[in-house]
Amino acid sequence: GAMALHKEEERICRELGNKDGLSKSLAGQALILKARGELDGAMALHKEEERICRELGNPQGLSISLANQALIVNGLPGRRGEARGLAEGALRIATRHGYQQLVPQFQRIRDSIPPE
Repeated sequence: GAMALHKEEERICRELGNKDGLSKSLAGQALILKARGELDGAMALHKEEERICRELGNPQGLSISLANQALIVNGLPGRRGEARGLAEGALRIATRHGYQQLVPQFQRIRDSIPPE
């Protein structure tokens, strides 16, 4: 299935040191895990993706990773403040870099998270 393909892609990217490809593979796997309800696993993959995006200086990938993390954390009890902070971070980066398509999406995510 899709997960097996992502796993193979991850293995190849790690072998070749292709960090950009690796971050995209991790993001794809995280979305599959989230859909399965495996939130901790999804979060761990997004955190690694976030690290790589920061390392590579990839603000677009970073902002999308933070927004996806916000959506996951928002579903966990007692972590609404953290979720809102992640959404705010995604929105800040998208605004600063002029990502016109992402800004309204990230605003909706932030606004959907009530303050603690």
